[in-house]
Amino acid sequence: MSPPDYLATIKEALTRSPVVQEWIIVNEVALLERGHFRVRLTLSNGDFVEASEFFYICKDGIEQQRYRYQWMDAKQQQLKKRWDNAPHFPNIETFPHHVHVNQEDNVLPSQMFGIPQLITLLEQELSP
Repeated sequence: MSPPDYLATIKEALTRSPVVQEWIIVNEVALLERGHFRVRLTLSNGDFVEASEFFYICKDGIEQQRYRYQWMDAKQQQLKKRWDNAPHFPNIETFPHHVHVNQEDNVLPSQMFGIPQLITLLEQELSP
């Protein structure tokens, strides 16, 4: 998969998702073997998500070099979840991958995933 193909996959997931009401691209870069995508989402329940990932092509497909996916309430006052791989929690078993749940200091193990998987996760979380 090439960076433009991966970006097309992301956009298709955003367009098809029943929980993504609106999305705005903040930044999009596709180079030969790497890229960056940053997008702001409004979800069907009014919540706000900002997703940013720097990715590169590896032998197994796409790998996120740096990522940050922040899900907040509609007023952008209350954190719901933020997944990232900033290397500031070395004691987490999935270091550097972690998720902040409901508040900055509630940090739990997580795993690396991309924006298409984030969309799937949001759909699961918001399904009745």
